[in-house]
Amino acid sequence: MAKLAGVSKKSVSRVLNNESGVSDKTRKHIQKIIRDVGYEPDRRARALANARSLLLGVAYNNRNPNYVLQILKGAQMAANGRGYEIVMHSVGSDLDAADELIRFMRRSGCDGLILTPPLSESATLIAALAEQNWPSVRIAGDNADFPVPQIRYNDRTAALTLTNQLAKLGHTRIAFIGGPANAGPTMRRLAGVRDALSLNGLAIDDEMIRYGGFTFESGQEAGNDLLTLTNKATAIICANDEMAAGVFHSAAKLGIRIPEELSVTGFDDSPVASQLWPPLTSVRQPVQDMTSLAVAMLTGDITRKAGAVQQFDAEIVERSSVSIPGNK
Repeated sequence: MAKLAGVSKKSVSRVLNNESGVSDKTRKHIQKIIRDVGYEPDRRARALANARSLLLGVAYNNRNPNYVLQILKGAQMAANGRGYEIVMHSVGSDLDAADELIRFMRRSGCDGLILTPPLSESATLIAALAEQNWPSVRIAGDNADFPVPQIRYNDRTAALTLTNQLAKLGHTRIAFIGGPANAGPTMRRLAGVRDALSLNGLAIDDEMIRYGGFTFESGQEAGNDLLTLTNKATAIICANDEMAAGVFHSAAKLGIRIPEELSVTGFDDSPVASQLWPPLTSVRQPVQDMTSLAVAMLTGDITRKAGAVQQFDAEIVERSSVSIPGNK
């Protein structure tokens, strides 16, 4: 390879390992030669030479398959571009999560670990892993006093913006369906809803709050509860799209039209959001971008500082599931 490119073996090695010390012109020249000959570096040889496995672990126990897929896509693309591979590990029990992940990391020999929610929100788990001194990064989660960097987006602000838009349209009976009451996303998003209602001089009645499991079935059950109240909500904010789909189902069974008689919103902007009819207004979180940044931090392309917090902005994707209340 060095002979073909007309450069030193050290220069080729630096390009293959994504190291500095090579000019942009030389780097592009070497990369072109690599592409032209279809060269693929031997991962095992590189790992032995660098005393690394060139593997990164991604731990998850999220029930939302689309969320896990987005995590995998972001991690895989970023890792493969740096000569690494991703090892996905599903954690079965929250109670044994720390011991299970310690065994996984020792068995796999991964160079670093990406924790995804809800694992990234467990103070007990984070404390246990921090004692192992493995390079780790948390996706989402809340700030905690541990030396584990965190990459998140401000879903509290996103919920505030979403609720504020509904209030400006004239909605005064705004309900909220969250996941488990103690889950970080539920608490942050409900806090954002409360913030917006307070700013608009509105209050959220306890009967307007329901908790589920981030599943279609729990959204269906919570939606039925809310839509059979005497003084029904005119808008329902759901903490994810799966539960919003459940609300759509409940509304259809009760003969309540969306958005004419009920506005519904979700979170995640998963494929189901655009597949529902009418299409669902939802909050798009930059999952792939966050995971890609986590990989860059673990591979050393970006400095990984203990306890650092990197925050992304969320985007509200407006569709047809929201209208002025009573808009017939």
